[in-house]
Amino acid sequence: MISVKNEIIIDAPLSVVFNIASDVEKYPEFIPTYKKVKIIEQDGERMIVQREGMAWGKLVNWSSEVWISPNISIKAIQLEGPLQGMRIEWQFEEIDDRTRILLVHNFEYKRIPFIGNLIARFIIARIVSRMAEETLKGIKGMSEKQLTVGG
Repeated sequence: MISVKNEIIIDAPLSVVFNIASDVEKYPEFIPTYKKVKIIEQDGERMIVQREGMAWGKLVNWSSEVWISPNISIKAIQLEGPLQGMRIEWQFEEIDDRTRILLVHNFEYKRIPFIGNLIARFIIARIVSRMAEETLKGIKGMSEKQLTVGG
């Protein structure tokens, strides 16, 4: 099992940050990795989301089942895609007027022919971490911009 953790502190209140983080269909507007995001099924706090984005230097598609607990967490599992079965958890914590997000990805990796296991684990973990960093930076930028503009 590989576990990748990324975190960020955002200069915006939890409610603002959570609203932006949970509005996944708007990700392509402020996160370059995402090209298309569409909710194809929604039932209360649960949804199925299809995504198209850049990974491994090429356009890839994946779908996830996502559960939203307002102002607390977002959890997901990749149903289809390059890391099928990957579990994702976003944890939100309000610290004064700021918000801390801890984003955790847990997944098994598939063997990559001709690449050693340790190298494969490192490469895949770096790609996941890079995409998570970009996502968190995009959410930070949008959250702080919304406060500056007056939301």
